[in-house]
Amino acid sequence: MTKYIRIKSGEASFQLVERFDDVKKAADPNAQGEYVECKIENLKVDFTKVKKEKDEEQQQSSSIRQAKEGV
Repeated sequence: MTKYIRIKSGEASFQLVERFDDVKKAADPNAQGEYVECKIENLKVDFTKVKKEKDEEQQQSSSIRQAKEGV
């Protein structure tokens, strides 16, 4: 069965809320805390792309065909 993939590209603003057990970890921008919530706002889709997804059977037959052709 043929399947298709839709890829949406665009921009958004987000706010990520994390919980920490101490202030030093919370102040460190590289530290990872417990995720509490993530809000996404101002979502703007610039364009959408649709393409056919290759399933394993198609990929295998393509690989076999390329091997026979010496590609």
